[in-house]
Amino acid sequence: TQTNVTSNLSFTYSLSSGSFNSSDYTANLNVMIPAGSNSYTTTVNLTDDSNDDGDELAVIHFGTLPSGYNRLNDNIEIRVIDNDFTTLPWGTPLNPTYGNVQSTAPAGYYLSLEGKSGAALKQAIQDIIANPSVVHAQNYGDIEYILKESDQNPLNSNQVWLMYVEQGRSKYKFQTTSSNVGTWNREHIFPQSRGGYTDGTSSQADGINIWLPTSADDLQAGHGDAHHIRAEDGPENTTRSNRDYGSDYNGPATSQGSWHGDVARALFYMAVRYNALSLVNGNPSDTPGNHIMGDLASLLAWNHSDPSDDFEMHRNNVIYTWQVNRNPFIDYPDLADYIWGIHAGEVWFAPLAVADNTQLQVGVWPNPATSSINISGIQAEAVIDIYGVTGAKLYSGNISGDTRIDLNLPAGIYMAKISSGGKSAVKKIVIK
Repeated sequence: TQTNVTSNLSFTYSLSSGSFNSSDYTANLNVMIPAGSNSYTTTVNLTDDSNDDGDELAVIHFGTLPSGYNRLNDNIEIRVIDNDFTTLPWGTPLNPTYGNVQSTAPAGYYLSLEGKSGAALKQAIQDIIANPSVVHAQNYGDIEYILKESDQNPLNSNQVWLMYVEQGRSKYKFQTTSSNVGTWNREHIFPQSRGGYTDGTSSQADGINIWLPTSADDLQAGHGDAHHIRAEDGPENTTRSNRDYGSDYNGPATSQGSWHGDVARALFYMAVRYNALSLVNGNPSDTPGNHIMGDLASLLAWNHSDPSDDFEMHRNNVIYTWQVNRNPFIDYPDLADYIWGIHAGEVWFAPLAVADNTQLQVGVWPNPATSSINISGIQAEAVIDIYGVTGAKLYSGNISGDTRIDLNLPAGIYMAKISSGGKSAVKKIVIK
């Protein structure tokens, strides 16, 4: 109290707030300031168990005060750090690791891209990631909970990783008021106003099992599309605002660029996922609803200088469980070059050494060949399709067991796709 009390002052207080409750502490919650004094001291013992409850807030809140007393110092927040956090077996974007997190794409998810080029390749990608029969549109309110899993700091399970400022921050510090200092919030990599989907979905979270169908023309779904929304420091998010990437915005002065490729691949996804959106060279004006972002040249360069890592692959896997679509440019970063870059117009075939469980183990010999090839390792009925460099299918047949196939093909390079039991393999064949 400001002055000594003339008679004993008794009241209660509470500490519980959110997930912080009576199981997290032991304390006497009764206060008695004796007559002639203006203070009271007590001890609160925090429970140090082996459970990872996450960092929490204890809030000192006074109960009912006797008549004649006013609250001058109430609702005091105390941060409680949980020392039982866990780590993940991969690195942060600042210290990336590769190959520890495998894609959870189902068998054959990208097979329809094989042998396509140009506009047909872009359309084939969109047919996968905007399939109205498959893909789920989630609310913006769900993004907080998606990010707490997808953007978890690999070094501390109680934190999210902040993209631009390249550091962790407690999950509980999600911004809930007008002040963003010391908080984290949701950064739209393709800004809401420029994309034309401001407030396009509900800000109320309704969970993974409540969703709406969506399509390539459903631009408002971009408001809650987690593939381009990242956890970010509040003030830095404000600094970035709606600026283009590259010379216009390159992060804070201390940035090491660990996020460059991440934003590039997110924007590649958006430009294919939604018909209305596109990427251009340079820095187009920040006009609400103009549906364009830059700088494409910088993004293509960043895609190579900051390759997709385990952190991004984990994000992709988590978001897939919610939206039932993936960011193909994380799974196959080189796809961007076949649509906008140095390989634009060339035929796409997935890299032959794909590190997933969908690869069919077969042998093709001799290679180079002349008039025939032998296929070995087939355990069941299989289909073989052979494509030319233009993507045209030149041969298709059914095979089983070790098989010899006679080919009447001119000299050149071909791709053979062999599919069996939900798995496939793509083999390069040279005909002399």
